[in-house]
Amino acid sequence: MERTLNPNPQQLLTLTKLDIRIIYIFMSITYQKSGVNYNLMDQFKNACIKAGNNSPQLIEIHDYYLIDVLEGLGSLGKLADDIYKLTGKDYYYEVGWGNAATVINDLISIGATPLTLKLFVAAGNEKWFGDKKRWKNLVKGFKDAANYSKALWNGGETQTLVKVVSPDSIVLAGSATGIVKPKSWLIDENNIRENDDIIFFKSSGIHTNGVTLIRKLFQNNGKTLIKVIEQKTIIYSPIILKILKNNIKIHFATHITGHGWRKIMRPKKNFVYRIDEIPTPPEIFKIIQTKASLSDLQMYSDFNMGVGYAIFVSQKDTKKVLEIARNLKFNAFAAGKVESGERKVIIEPLNITLEGKSLKIR
Repeated sequence: MERTLNPNPQQLLTLTKLDIRIIYIFMSITYQKSGVNYNLMDQFKNACIKAGNNSPQLIEIHDYYLIDVLEGLGSLGKLADDIYKLTGKDYYYEVGWGNAATVINDLISIGATPLTLKLFVAAGNEKWFGDKKRWKNLVKGFKDAANYSKALWNGGETQTLVKVVSPDSIVLAGSATGIVKPKSWLIDENNIRENDDIIFFKSSGIHTNGVTLIRKLFQNNGKTLIKVIEQKTIIYSPIILKILKNNIKIHFATHITGHGWRKIMRPKKNFVYRIDEIPTPPEIFKIIQTKASLSDLQMYSDFNMGVGYAIFVSQKDTKKVLEIARNLKFNAFAAGKVESGERKVIIEPLNITLEGKSLKIR
């Protein structure tokens, strides 16, 4: 029998749990429906990784490794454009900072100290560069983030791509080069062991992830859009490098961005990542979840939900890691453990399981 997706009150009385789930998914505005399909993108990414024979690409030179990363900012710049048009308020500083932050946070996940940082900007029309207030704040944000991470901003690329990029928009990206020295600082997922502790570092908000869906949900709501962008993305290089300097071996590190908490199970080996403690997510996540009618499973699959970074360490090192975090004023806590078993993330407080097959990216 065909089941309706728009039941009347009488029909609601006879719905099964499966019916209710179908209705919920149909009515919700998912990240994929907003125009971002990770399943399709991940196929392309994995093909590139295979063609390049490694990711990330390490260059071994005597007693150290060099590594470079490239990251796109996504649509955070477009969000700032929306706010600018709606309210006249300028949040391009946060865009510049966020662009640098997402590059640095990826770089340090392998234990690299940032050396250089580059900026890529492509505008759809030369007029974008005519608003000096806007681009000066973007430049300042990027520069301040480079200084904070102790990276030298040493160049980049600026283009005007007429009829390629939207006329009133820019595309932002960046790259960084880092050094792993000594070699023992290399963060290698092959070091993950059963009973490792999983340590979370809190986020300040959405950081740079999920903006496409957010713009779709709140396109005319300047107040809510400002809540999304006003908290700068946290840069985690000071805490990761301080842990390494204290001769603590980090077995795995991951920047929680796209794919949400599924990033916790990015390692190739089969492990269960059991999370027993979770933070209260910043208010903006509840606003997004309510507006989009998303389940907890969907939210934790795509958003950072209050966690910007995660590392795995031996149990004996957890106390020292948390002490270092407190001293540097990073909000960190022991969230769970690595267990044997088929690859998945179990979020115990919410009774949620993120299955390994849901994450295709390597």
